[in-house]
Amino acid sequence: MSRMSGPDFGRAFADYCRTIAEWRRHKADEYDRDLRNIRVARGLEALAEHVLELPDDDPRLPELIRLTAEGEAFRPGQRVHYELGRFRFHHPEAGLDPFLDHLVELAILDAGERGRFGGRMPEGDDPWA
Repeated sequence: MSRMSGPDFGRAFADYCRTIAEWRRHKADEYDRDLRNIRVARGLEALAEHVLELPDDDPRLPELIRLTAEGEAFRPGQRVHYELGRFRFHHPEAGLDPFLDHLVELAILDAGERGRFGGRMPEGDDPWA
């Protein structure tokens, strides 16, 4: 279990979002200034600032810390990482709080598959159990 605090998590999460935003800006240059990539980059920068400004008692923070923090780093699972990279790509109206709620749901699903590359298996069918 991580001992990361809310502010430490916020900084790690924001850094991760900004890294993906930078990658999206490069993709925009690569694909003739595709505005969807720029929109994602701006959305991720807004999300980063939003998480940094959340109150310490926001109930999503301890859940995200529990599910995605490793030491002092934000280490999301596949679903969370994928959705972060596509934030506002197809849905420019996506809100920050609803998206953060969705990330918690996805982090729960990612945690449920950690180390189980075929997903959950019926009782007795998992050869590694």
